[in-house]
Amino acid sequence: MAAMTEKFHVVIVDDCSQDDSLGLLSAFNFNSDNIHFDILRLKFNVGQQEAIYQGLMYANTLPATHAIVMDCDGEDDPAAIPELLKTRDYDIVTVKRGKRSESILFRFSYLFYKLIFRMITGKTIDFGNYCMVSSSIIERISHTSFVHFPAYLLKQKAKSTKIIFNRQKRIDGKSKMGYKGLLLHAFKSMIEFGEDLLLLFLKLFVVLIILFFISLADILYQKFISHTAILGWFSTLSISLVILAVVCIGFFIMGVLLLNLLHQQNTQSYKQIYTLIKKNDHE
Repeated sequence: MAAMTEKFHVVIVDDCSQDDSLGLLSAFNFNSDNIHFDILRLKFNVGQQEAIYQGLMYANTLPATHAIVMDCDGEDDPAAIPELLKTRDYDIVTVKRGKRSESILFRFSYLFYKLIFRMITGKTIDFGNYCMVSSSIIERISHTSFVHFPAYLLKQKAKSTKIIFNRQKRIDGKSKMGYKGLLLHAFKSMIEFGEDLLLLFLKLFVVLIILFFISLADILYQKFISHTAILGWFSTLSISLVILAVVCIGFFIMGVLLLNLLHQQNTQSYKQIYTLIKKNDHE
């Protein structure tokens, strides 16, 4: 960044770390006049997605035209930043990860998750948190919230594009994105598209009810008109259709209630939960 002419305001969000991260950050300084450095210390641990949200809330108070979101594990290649800056005409620019180093089984599981996500939402999710968003998107985020940042960006009606960069080697520690993490990751992304998921359950309910009435009509025809024996499995199938339909409408009703609860939360004012630790400022 020091080699570029643009001014950068680096904001690091410390999610209530228990090691010496805060001490190391406080002792660090950029030796460049075009880079300003702030640290946000969260009052309590909130997790990665909420930490990103808090950082973007702070970014909304800065005179910046764009914000670049990066994870801290080193896997997001900083070399992508110059390429991101070339796409400032877009509101959302995501960085699609190219070469991956996970096991074949994990990559298959991730591919299956992306397939299910596309079937439900009609959209392809092939990027993580690494992205650049314009000030208008930052403003929009500051008045709403998200549980899954990439899925939230996919929902936005904005001018967007993507670039591709390979994943870098992790700096330290073990990744939390195991099979359990991937499952939670999938659940959170589906929450962002809760309306689409509800619509799927409603469509499935309608299809099952139609199939049930068709099978019921056939049973009545066989019993009272054609006077033929009714197969046992056919009656069982009809009952199963009713049970599945009840399950689908149950999921639909619960989903509507949960979405209503989320909507009520989104209409409330979101609070900042960070303490600003001011760093070097050349302005």
